[in-house]
Amino acid sequence: METQFQPVTDPIEMVDVELWSYLMATVSEPKLTNPEEVHEDIRGLKVSKAPGPNGIPNRALKHLPQRAVSFLVLIFNSILLTHHFPTAWKNS
Repeated sequence: METQFQPVTDPIEMVDVELWSYLMATVSEPKLTNPEEVHEDIRGLKVSKAPGPNGIPNRALKHLPQRAVSFLVLIFNSILLTHHFPTAWKNS
């Protein structure tokens, strides 16, 4: 037990070092999505599943025109870049 529970010699210095390294770490940009990725996800939806809180059935999503998918991509990427996720998504 003595070898596992040794007192820390200078806890303040250890905290300072860890905090400094965390603050100085570079934050990477989020990986943005693209229309092909969204199309692939929509293709993978099962039409027999119940719609979510928005009430849009998966069958309708599978028939979205390219323009609507491009708009979804714009929304998703904006959310990723601003880090502001809609409250409804946080509750889901």
